[in-house]
Amino acid sequence: MEFSNKLKEIYKELYSYDGELDMLHILLKTEKISKKNKNYYKTLPIFGKTDRNSCFVKDFYNYYDKDDTISNMYYSYIKKHIKPLFAETKIIVQKTPNLRVHIPNNSNIGRRKSDPNNEIIGLHNDSEFGHPEEEINLVLALTDMFNTNSIYYEAKPNSNLHYNKYNNIKLKENELWYGNLNKCNHYNRINKTNKTRISIDFRVIPFREFKTTNKLSATSNKKFTIDDYYMLI
Repeated sequence: MEFSNKLKEIYKELYSYDGELDMLHILLKTEKISKKNKNYYKTLPIFGKTDRNSCFVKDFYNYYDKDDTISNMYYSYIKKHIKPLFAETKIIVQKTPNLRVHIPNNSNIGRRKSDPNNEIIGLHNDSEFGHPEEEINLVLALTDMFNTNSIYYEAKPNSNLHYNKYNNIKLKENELWYGNLNKCNHYNRINKTNKTRISIDFRVIPFREFKTTNKLSATSNKKFTIDDYYMLI
């Protein structure tokens, strides 16, 4: 798979790491990762503030910004695999995908004060942060997603289902999931699988359903408009 192979190339270049992506966390036991970056993983991130401060994520985006190889791969993937899923001549797609790195004994999103207990991390739905209700969430697994390294979600909006009974997304490497995390609550747990989960997620809106808005993304501070948060394909 292009994304997985490219990510392996990036981490090999950055850290001289030649292992599997789902064992990326072993780098934290080596001198290849600075003490500052190791310290990041000694606590949980803060929701919406430090979630993306992992060196594995930041270094990916530094690479993404300076080299258009990955963005071109992303655009090509959307055109080939995602656009055909819609009965549309045009679709609106998140311009820059989100990379998630969920290492063992940690979470890739932060706690919220409103979380019901220590087992539930970052319980929310995207509409809380201004995302258009027309969005469809897509998750592409770059490593296997299962059990506590994955995302727990309610199958239907406003289901009143107890969060302990939420499904979790189960994917093999290179499999795709889609759903409505805009309205469906979802959260993380501490990863107890001993495997790092790496995935890419992004949002799509059918062109005919797209509406102009002046709202800003809480994480990227970009407007939910074409050519800012989104692109037209």
